[in-house]
Amino acid sequence: MASPTAAAMVAEANSEVGFKEGPNNQTKYGAWYGLNYEPWCAMYLSWCANQIGADTVVGKFAYCPSWVNWFKARGQWHGPTEAVQLGDIVFFSWDGGPVADHVGVARAAATAGSSIPTTEGNTSSGASGSQGNGDGVYQRLRPRSVVLGFGRPAYASAPAPKPTPSPKPTKYAPPPFPTGLAPNRSNPSAQPLQKALKATGWMNQGVTLSDNYGPLTQKGVAGFNAKHSLNDTGRSYDPAIGPRGWALLLTLAYS
Repeated sequence: MASPTAAAMVAEANSEVGFKEGPNNQTKYGAWYGLNYEPWCAMYLSWCANQIGADTVVGKFAYCPSWVNWFKARGQWHGPTEAVQLGDIVFFSWDGGPVADHVGVARAAATAGSSIPTTEGNTSSGASGSQGNGDGVYQRLRPRSVVLGFGRPAYASAPAPKPTPSPKPTKYAPPPFPTGLAPNRSNPSAQPLQKALKATGWMNQGVTLSDNYGPLTQKGVAGFNAKHSLNDTGRSYDPAIGPRGWALLLTLAYS
């Protein structure tokens, strides 16, 4: 039987069904997190966890790949075809790749391999809209073909009183963009950029830090730019980080 706290997490998520975002991803979840006007599926579930006092067991994230890594580090990660329990945090990859695009909470258990009933934010009510950057909170039924895997929080076995929500976190302010930071240059040093790429999963942890903005740094930046529609040059492969991408990357890495 699912623990009361798992049920409370799902009840909190379901109570938000019908919420619609404002212009440009404006939501109360992003405002609470301190990262408004950005895709908000992870911030929505983090907000729900905060409402029931489950931040430490469910997690608090704005970026799905970082959340996946958190569950893996805690030994709470499960593969895409395994049986799902009520309250599991389910991650999706729309193109079948290794990077999480979207997240929802399992609103009911599902046997191994069967479709998963979820409640999700920042999605659409049906197949016609955007699945990973939609307009509201909806209940969905997802096939295993789009499931990357899921995390299973260590929910408490007994209910706890609902606490007063914590104050709005202080918004992280990234350092200024280093003037002159560009591919194939070593001054200014590319190490802060490489550290942020590693923290968000866009550079392998085993890569040695270097002042040079070399090919591996360029590859990570190009992937990040494409993922967040930051290709200011109009090219599909843009290895240059700009002030806007710098601010978003460091905010996702360190907020």
